[in-house]
Amino acid sequence: MDPQDAGRVKFDFEASLKPSRPKGLPKFLQVDRCVNRLFASLIVRAVLGTSVRPNHLTVAAFVISAAGAAAFLGGTHRSFILAAVLLYAGTVLDGADGMLARTRNLCTRSGAYLDLSLDRVTDFLVLGGMVTGYYFQSGRRGFYILSLFGLAAYMLQIILYYLEREYRGLRTGPGASGDFRGLVYLGIFVFALVDRLDIVISILLCVPALAIPYRLVRIVIDKRPADPSPPPPAAP
Repeated sequence: MDPQDAGRVKFDFEASLKPSRPKGLPKFLQVDRCVNRLFASLIVRAVLGTSVRPNHLTVAAFVISAAGAAAFLGGTHRSFILAAVLLYAGTVLDGADGMLARTRNLCTRSGAYLDLSLDRVTDFLVLGGMVTGYYFQSGRRGFYILSLFGLAAYMLQIILYYLEREYRGLRTGPGASGDFRGLVYLGIFVFALVDRLDIVISILLCVPALAIPYRLVRIVIDKRPADPSPPPPAAP
């Protein structure tokens, strides 16, 4: 879309969100849409009439979030505050890229793949930086080792989520995973500000303990969509 044409596009907040929003989404998950996406919409409005494209916001979100992950390694409350601010800025930008793409009709599979890939790298860097930074501050070695196993389990349950989608033949999800991720990063922001990273780490340790068995059970009991019928043989 030409930037001049983009400038004439009217921004619609609801239309900029994922179209398949689940009706039964728990209220606490909707915090991402009511808080993070509200700030993201301000960015979309600001760049709507410019040459900024969704992938630009995706890469910017990754760079800022990676800087936030590195800031955790300072191991002090001041560095945690800096990390929290950078991570929240990255979270808002990460929400704005998809909203801009839907508003300007620039949604592509390559853009979605870039976004998903960088999100997963960001998750690894942020969680690793957070638990290591807390260890530098507290010196709790046992808790640090447990947190590293929890980090591995957290990434495992994300892999199982995508494997389940592949198994069930799904291309687009209900949007709940994005809302959950936004809620997690909002929680990291709050607990980093109050210097209680141990609380958010403990909460995240419980997530894979519940999610991994749930994903495995669903793969076993859910009926996979039927494979498409093979095409008829070509006429001789």
